Parts: sequence; C-alpha cells; structure tokens
Amino acid sequence: MTKVSVIELNESPNRDASSTLNIQANQKPRINRAESEYKLVKLIEQHNQEKWYHTLLQIVVPFIIAGFGMVAAGVLLDEVQKWELFENIKEIIVLVPALLGLKGNLEMTLASRLSTNVNLKEVNDRQSAKDAILGNIALTQIQSIIVGLLASFIASITEFVAERTFYLKNILILIVTSISTASLASLLLGLIIMFIIIISSKFKINPDNIATPIAASLGDVVTLAILSSIGTLFYKVKDMIYIHFIVIGLFIILIPFLVIYCNGNKFVKETLYKGWTPVIIAMIISSLAGVILEIAINFYTGIAIFQPVVNGVGGNIVGIFASRLGTSLHKTGNKGKWAFWAPKKYYLYAYDAFFSFTNPEHKTGLVLLGLTLPGHTLFFFIIYLIKSQNLSTQLVLFYLGLIFTQVLILLILCYIMVHVFWRWNQNPDIMCIPLLTAIGDFLGVCLLFLCFHLVYLTGQIEIRNSTTGNIFSTSYFPANTTVI
Repeated sequence: MTKVSVIELNESPNRDASSTLNIQANQKPRINRAESEYKLVKLIEQHNQEKWYHTLLQIVVPFIIAGFGMVAAGVLLDEVQKWELFENIKEIIVLVPALLGLKGNLEMTLASRLSTNVNLKEVNDRQSAKDAILGNIALTQIQSIIVGLLASFIASITEFVAERTFYLKNILILIVTSISTASLASLLLGLIIMFIIIISSKFKINPDNIATPIAASLGDVVTLAILSSIGTLFYKVKDMIYIHFIVIGLFIILIPFLVIYCNGNKFVKETLYKGWTPVIIAMIISSLAGVILEIAINFYTGIAIFQPVVNGVGGNIVGIFASRLGTSLHKTGNKGKWAFWAPKKYYLYAYDAFFSFTNPEHKTGLVLLGLTLPGHTLFFFIIYLIKSQNLSTQLVLFYLGLIFTQVLILLILCYIMVHVFWRWNQNPDIMCIPLLTAIGDFLGVCLLFLCFHLVYLTGQIEIRNSTTGNIFSTSYFPANTTVI
C-alpha cells in the first residue's frame, strides 16, 4: 500500500478515514517542494556514489555489443536484398525502415518503462513481476500488430504509385509479412529485455544502463532476420492466398482480447490509451527518413551499410539518457508540474544537460557524449574492413564530426523534451523515446547524406553513383515489380 506523507495529511485535517484509505489505494501521493528537494539531494548523493567509470563500464559493454549488432544488420540487409523475395517484390524494402523503427517505438520504450518500474520498487515480488511482464507483452503485441498493418499499407501505396494498379497476391504478402514480423520480433525482443531488466535489478545493476542498449543491439538484426525468413515463407506459398487471409484474420481477432487484458493491468493501462500518438508520429518521421535514404543511395555508393550504425547509435544513446532522466523525475517530483531542478530558461537547457549539478543525470550525459566518437570510430573501421576499401581521410573527418553533431543535438533535445512532457502531465518513458529515436533516424540520414556530399565536393568523385539522375528520380518507386 502506498504511504501518504504526513505533510499531505496535515493539509487536509477534515478528511475522513475512508477517503484517506481511498487515496492511499488509488492515487500516488503528491510530493511537495520540501520533499522534492530532499529526494533530489538523496538522489544526487546516490548518483555521486555511482562513480562515472562504473556508469561507463555498465554502458560501454552493451553499447559495443549494440554497435556490432548494427554493423551486422547493415551486412545482413545488403545480403538479403539479393533473395528472390526482395528481387521480385521490391516494395518489401519499404517495410524495412518502419519495422526497424519498432525497436525505438516499442522495445526501447518498453525497456525504459519497465526500468522505471523496477527503479521505483513497483516490481518487487513475484506477482508484480508477473503482472508487469504479461501486461507489457500484451501491450507490445497490440502496438506491433497495428504498426505492422499501417506499415504494410504504406508499402501497398508505394506499389500502387509504381504500378498504377493493385496486385492482390503482392499486397497480401506485404501485409502478412509486415504484421507477422512486427509481432514475432516484438515478442522475442520483449521477453529478452524483460528478463535482462529483472536479472539486472537483482544484481543491483541499473537496468536503465543495460536494457536500452540490448534492445538496440538485437532489434535490427532480429527484425531483419525475421522479415526475410517469414517473407520468404509466405512468398513460397503465394498461390495459397487463403493461408494469408487466415493469418491476417487471426492477428486482427487477437487485438480486442489483448486490449481487455491491458485495460485491467495497472502497469500498462496508461500506455494503452496515451502511447499511440508518439508511435504513429515516429513511424511517419522514420518513413520520411527512408525516402531521404533512398535518394541518398541513388546519388552516392556506400551509404546503405552505414545507415543502421548511424541511426542505431544515436537512438541507443538518447534512449539511455531519456530513460534515466524519466526515472529521476518520477523519483523527485509530480507529473504536471515543472521539476524544480529544471532550467528556468530554455537557452539554459544545453548547458544544464551536461554541466548543472542540480541535474542528477549530468554525468550520464557527459559519459554518453564522450562515448560517441570512440564508438563510432570503432564501428567505422569495422565497416571499412568488411568492405575492404581504401580509407578516405575526408570521409572519416566529416563522418565523425557530423555524427557527433547528431548525438549532441539529440541529447539536448532529449533534456528539453523530457521536462516539457513531464510538465504536460505525460509520462516521458512513453512519449519521448519513440519521437527521439525517429528524429535520430531523420537527422542521421540527412547528416550522412551531407557527409558524402561534402566528401564529393572535396574531389572524391568516385563515391558518386555514375547512374545518378535527377534528385526526384522515380527510382524510389521501382517499375520492375514482378506480378505473382
């Protein structure tokens, strides 16, 4: 049972016993200014005991593993594009940005949300752990099925623009592949993340440092592997369209039952109603990033293999920062009010994110920013070793400089958005991470495009695609889709 503070009880001396018990059972107690300041001091003391190098060590191992996962995703994507499925139904590629975006929209949000529950001691016994796990599984299934369905609609529209007609078998393969991939990837990744969070809390490791990078490391590779495998399976039974209809129908029928369960689960009820806006907006932003990426690939060779790393590292880093900031706000204040340690002026946010001692996560921000250049340098050279190409000094310098700019912008934007959504009485764990990872995708693709263009302007003309046409080339809408 939640305890009501003595100060709050004294402010309402005429409250009867039944109303007090009702508030205790159904409402989180409000924290006044004095309590908030005291809790912030205790939180800062706790974080001061957590040495910066301990934080770094907890972050760097999952971060490096995540980077290797993103490099592997780039290599895998380059390989599966040669498969019969991708050769004959070009629009499958359109699904990739939206489905990979589920990592930020759902899995990283799940990691942040459950990490906050654990840090707030809301998951402290077997029953609460069971409720949290089952509730989050059900919620991510609802979200993944609906997002997968919407992503397949976008791919179908792309085929219509390219072919000026609809082909039923192609559309069914797109829909069933998208929904199945989204559902299975979310289920598998969600179970892994929740297991890691529960275990890390038992070993007194901050789950905010572990779960989000793991989600990033596994998300792209797992999703691409499931997409290519499931898609190929349904492609092989393309003439048995009743199978496609049955699978799609089963997923749609499952949604109302999952909604009923989530509505009665205290851990996910809020997200069930309030978590849709950022997910949908994030999918749209990621789709715009996909359009820009297609244009960039049309102009310059070698961009595609860098895209998962650039977008993934940025989303990984900002996800950790947002998760830890959200936890600190939950511990020290009330939603709907500015945290008293929030900057009073917007122009101070950039400074306070990294250097203000009243920000309990300022050291985390510095550690994450400091990790950017060494991490990207390592991943950059691994990619070039895999590609077996000569290094370009200009590309290295422009790449590292612009990617550092991307992460710096994301961390500052994160610090602003977390405080603003908290003031708007919204849960930052639900609202911020999908939007920030999508913005990271958009920024990453734009800056990667700019990087290659700057290298081209310095005289490295060999990176320019010799077949490049107009920037608004119709190559984004391939005309050689096979009718099956």
